[in-house]
Amino acid sequence: MSSRRSTPVKRFQLLLLDADVVIHIFSLGIWEKLIERCDVYLAGTVLSEAHFYEDEHGTRHDFSLRSYADADRITVFDMLPSELTSFRQRFDPVYLEKLDEGETESLAYLLTAEEDSRICSADKIVFRILGALKMSDRGVSLEEVLDQTGLSRQLSQHLTKTYREKWTQRGFQEGMWGIGLDR
Repeated sequence: MSSRRSTPVKRFQLLLLDADVVIHIFSLGIWEKLIERCDVYLAGTVLSEAHFYEDEHGTRHDFSLRSYADADRITVFDMLPSELTSFRQRFDPVYLEKLDEGETESLAYLLTAEEDSRICSADKIVFRILGALKMSDRGVSLEEVLDQTGLSRQLSQHLTKTYREKWTQRGFQEGMWGIGLDR
């Protein structure tokens, strides 16, 4: 009689998600499973940005991240205005004009966190910034998270490892050329 052992899934510590990724996870119907397998941290701005998705038929599906925070199933953080200003001062307008509030707050937290954390995004500017700062190991695609937590799915290009690597490399090159960072 053979016994089947399940492969242990890797638990992500302090995984910061941007609003687009949160919305996509809800649309896939795997939010509950993901927060069981990851310590999820969300910026307060992301909490207010992500609250519904529309399915392929255009039907709106509302969800509340606040209930997960209130139940201590996710952690919500808020950066001080002075911390956000300090973060923004590191970059020139080429990068800043592409960052939304949730990405700004999440990246500012990531750069100041003492814990080992990574940011999961669907936006190339996040990966460009990490590349320019030579912090490519701090970014992760949704594809990588789902693969490493046993929740693999077929995803759109902007949610893949290939996309993350492409834009992280681009950011690294831009940083070498003096683009994006405020000198």
